[in-house]
Parts: sequence; structure tokens; C-alpha cells
Amino acid sequence: MQPQDVYNRAFDATTAAMDRWIETIKDVAHVEREQTNNYWRLRVRPFEPNSCAAELMLSRSQTFDLEIATEGLSSQPVTDLSLFQPLLQAIAEGRAVKRNWSASATGVELMREIIVRLTDGREWSMRRMVSAGTAATETSALANDRVFVAYRRG
Repeated sequence: MQPQDVYNRAFDATTAAMDRWIETIKDVAHVEREQTNNYWRLRVRPFEPNSCAAELMLSRSQTFDLEIATEGLSSQPVTDLSLFQPLLQAIAEGRAVKRNWSASATGVELMREIIVRLTDGREWSMRRMVSAGTAATETSALANDRVFVAYRRG
């Protein structure tokens, strides 16, 4: 973890940049923003029905909560504050995929994954195991992707 004063300066710069970015999507999404002495929270619900909703809470305790589509992370350590704005921007630009993995023989859901392609070509992802599979089950698993569209169309 970073020293608190270093983190606080980066936190303030990051949230100020995201506040400016919020202004660019207010015409295409319902935006809820909240800030206290302890955290900054953003909830984005796009007007376009096939776009991806997101919610982010950054805490001064150097943790974050994140929900993309219906998948979420809670109380995760912040390792790089500079990731969050490009991540949210990529989601708004329609570069998020929700992938459900299931066993090919039984159809049992094995894992859920969110993949976001950042502008610089990197992929950010989060995964959640739903049920354990065998090595054979996992190597023959089938992926079902839900691709989201950009908040701003046309």
C-alpha cells in the first residue's frame, strides 16, 4: 500500500478527472455521484438498453468496490488509481464482454467473467467461479458471450 498522503493526492486527482469525464456521458446515461471524506462513488446506468451499467466506489482506505453488468468485486486493494477512468471509459465505449463458461456435457455453469478491452490494447478482467469442474470439464467448457454496445450510438 502507498503512504496515505501520496494516495490521497492521487485519489483527489483521479476523482477530479473522473468528475470531468462524467460530464461527457450525462446525455447518454443516468449518473449518480456521491463523495464524502471517506469515499467517492459513481453509479452509471446507460439509457441505451444493450449497454453495460457500472458502479465504482473508491475509498480513502485504499480499497475499491466495482460492479460491471451484474458481476462485482468488494473491498479490493487499490494498486493503480490510474486504471479506473480508462476502465469506465472503455465500458461506456462498448468494449465490455460478459462471458459465462459452462460444461459442454452437462451445461452446468462453471465461471462468469467480465472482460474489458482498454484503449491501449490491454484487457482487464474479473472472474468468479460458480461451480467447480474437473480438468476435463474445464478444458471442454463452452463460452457464451454477451457483448455490450456503446452508450453513445451513431
